[in-house]
Amino acid sequence: MLSHRRWFLRLRSVASCAAVLAGACGGDPTPPDVRSLEVTPSSGLVVGVGGMSRFTAVARGPDGAVSTEGATWSSLDPSIVTVDGRGEARGAGEGSTEIVVELGGITASADVEVFLSAGHGGRLLPDEIPDRSSGEVVRDRNTLELTLAVREALLEQTGYAPHVVISHLDRTKLDPNREIFEAAEGNQFAEQAWKEYHAFIERARAEIRIRGEGMYFDMHGHGHPIQRLELGYLLGPELLNLGDLYLDQLSVVQLTSIRELGRDAPIPFSELLRGSSSLGGFLEAEGVPALIGPTHPRPLDDPYFSGGYSTRRHGSLADSELVSGVQVEHHFDGLRDTEENRRIYAGQLARAIRGFMLEHIGYFEP
Repeated sequence: MLSHRRWFLRLRSVASCAAVLAGACGGDPTPPDVRSLEVTPSSGLVVGVGGMSRFTAVARGPDGAVSTEGATWSSLDPSIVTVDGRGEARGAGEGSTEIVVELGGITASADVEVFLSAGHGGRLLPDEIPDRSSGEVVRDRNTLELTLAVREALLEQTGYAPHVVISHLDRTKLDPNREIFEAAEGNQFAEQAWKEYHAFIERARAEIRIRGEGMYFDMHGHGHPIQRLELGYLLGPELLNLGDLYLDQLSVVQLTSIRELGRDAPIPFSELLRGSSSLGGFLEAEGVPALIGPTHPRPLDDPYFSGGYSTRRHGSLADSELVSGVQVEHHFDGLRDTEENRRIYAGQLARAIRGFMLEHIGYFEP
């Protein structure tokens, strides 16, 4: 009986409050005097169908802040994003739209984008990503076109198409060959693109591991004065300038992005790095000078890219990793500058890759 009495009193209390509120308002509530209204953040990211992002309305009247209770939210395209009465947006499909909040006859909106894939729809300079304020921002010209040309050459020569992962964002917006904090500088859109870029590479590596060993080539362009390729295996000049006997030590092999190849190779590791059967050796046989290789075995004091974040992350630096990695830095003249030169070089690189992988992994048997 006591529990019923308490429940009954609660009901009466609620009813009384409702009656008092209705009487005080005299029917319809007086709309707030809103002079300005905005949504924070002004742009938001929703990751995938069902993903959520929260938006907040901020209203001001003649005397300062105004309560936003009673604001109404809507989506311009509910097939992309839906939004509830609290400003919580939920992804419904890929694309971009706006959510709108209305209060006191004033409206405000925010841009919302839903991502399902790594692409940015071809928008290389999206407004929602500010320009990076530090680090390298010079674009590697024509490396995208070169990479696609190499894909076609490999397909023609071997019958197999490699996995290709390309970032379509300009380097002023994102540098995926850096740690995320430097690559994206805290912008949520750039961070999402960075995550998806590397996730696609991880997916490709996982498929390769099912079949055994494989290779990862990180394609770049350099502007150094000496016109030759630079092949990076995560070994800096201080090590590469040493003799072969030092490079052949297991402790050196364990520092490289081709650790899996070097660990079980029947030849000395120095030969795998810069001998006639190295990738540089196969490139030299095609008439393409390369550092490091038989003719250019040491950087000495010359500028040289030894490999960056992507090669370190996706190569075989870890003991259990089966996919070895090389950062390939291309000079511009004669390689990247024209469509015809890209086509010719793509065939040369494809033959060098085929020869190197056939020699050391057994792929692409004749």
